[in-house]
Amino acid sequence: MKEVDVRGLSCPEPVIRVKEAIDNNSAEELKVFANEAHTVKNITKFCKKLGKDVHTEEVGLEYELIIK
Repeated sequence: MKEVDVRGLSCPEPVIRVKEAIDNNSAEELKVFANEAHTVKNITKFCKKLGKDVHTEEVGLEYELIIK
């Protein structure tokens, strides 16, 4: 599983990094680490447009997203 850390990045950089990871590993699951709720919302919206499933889990004050 490929991991992408977008903590501390400003929009649109988190979505761009997730897009690059999907483009390079389209069949592989991604685990994304984020620390802002709006970042999670933007990534989720982007991935849904691509037909990907997104599972979000809050871990303390941060988020982990699994993108399939």
